[in-house]
Amino acid sequence: MRRSATLLFSLSILSALAALLAPRSSRAESWCAYPLWAHEWGVQVFSGGHATRAGADASALPGYFHDAPAAHPAPSGSPVRAMDRDYGERELPVLHFYAAGGGDSVPLGLEVGFAQGDATSWYPQVDARRTSAVANGAAARTARQSLLAARTARSAGRGGPSSLLPADPTSQLEWDRLTLTTAPQHARAAAPATAPWVDRLRSFPDALWVNGASESERFVFYEARTTETPAVRLERGPTYATGRRHVLLHNVSRAAVFDVFLVHREGTSTYVFYAPSIPAGASSGLVLEDHAVTGAALAAATRAHLRTQLVDAQQPSRPTTASWGPECVMMRDPAVPVTTAEGHRLYANEADALLEVWGARFFDAQGTTIVYREDVHTLDAVMPLSLYTDMYHFVQLRRAGLVLVEGAQLP
Repeated sequence: MRRSATLLFSLSILSALAALLAPRSSRAESWCAYPLWAHEWGVQVFSGGHATRAGADASALPGYFHDAPAAHPAPSGSPVRAMDRDYGERELPVLHFYAAGGGDSVPLGLEVGFAQGDATSWYPQVDARRTSAVANGAAARTARQSLLAARTARSAGRGGPSSLLPADPTSQLEWDRLTLTTAPQHARAAAPATAPWVDRLRSFPDALWVNGASESERFVFYEARTTETPAVRLERGPTYATGRRHVLLHNVSRAAVFDVFLVHREGTSTYVFYAPSIPAGASSGLVLEDHAVTGAALAAATRAHLRTQLVDAQQPSRPTTASWGPECVMMRDPAVPVTTAEGHRLYANEADALLEVWGARFFDAQGTTIVYREDVHTLDAVMPLSLYTDMYHFVQLRRAGLVLVEGAQLP
């Protein structure tokens, strides 16, 4: 089954980048940078044989979101990647952690690419926009190899602070200098959202505000229309019979998929099957009639189960104190971004918001629906993300990418 897709890293929250901050007036020498947690979540939709955005139940986009770069972009200062690198001595807060209502601002640079698609909407406004033809072209790929070599050289101690590295030429959306703060810097944040999910995300009390040149919001949003196809295909099993429908969920991709749900509703009957993972090229089989679910068990088998797989049980909310673990992060260079996710687990409020926005489309539709979670390394490859910050912070990135296949056909 081939379907065009819309990549809705909608609600893409670099969610909020909840950080530990401290007033600069209280800095003392320290060797450890402070963590900046970046959480992204979103849904890729395959629906009805054509590309779709989020439907009405997942909310239309606010009219002030952008679909074209500004004609004359407002200056935003030097890009974050041009900031001073860390040569081993710096001023940092000492055991003075972020508390609501106080703290400093944190600079953030952000670049997003779509290896198999073209960006369609974003917020706040970008400093640069490249089309997919340019960003995914041969010249951009060659230039990126040179950039990676230059980053490696800097990490090895070659290349001084005056040698500004360029932005990633394969990115389509580029924010050179955003500022993260505990309160919005621009009046745009007070504007009515016109979309309930925006108000929901604005209510996150621990999320930092993301400030562009003239706009503030409590998240960064981006989406793209892609040419990707679903990783999971439904096939008839060898023992299929009337009243005993043997079905296979076959992973046709080159990477494992996780938290795979098959939900089939016909009339008053609902069947739910869950597979923790399906390796690349492998199948997971079921007899549909063996997985009937009714009453309270339905919510437990769908929304509650997915929530459990998404929430970080060890840290379900933003930490209120910094913990560096056995090693302290030092020698930070703002020109070298974080590009790899360390996992997919979210905070509880983020998972709850995701399910509020998407739960009905995931689990309540008539017919057959497939939901699964992408491998984070696959996500890093198909939607590359670069996050830059100053020497005083280091990014810990998590990405939860879910895929929704609507209107699937039983074989």
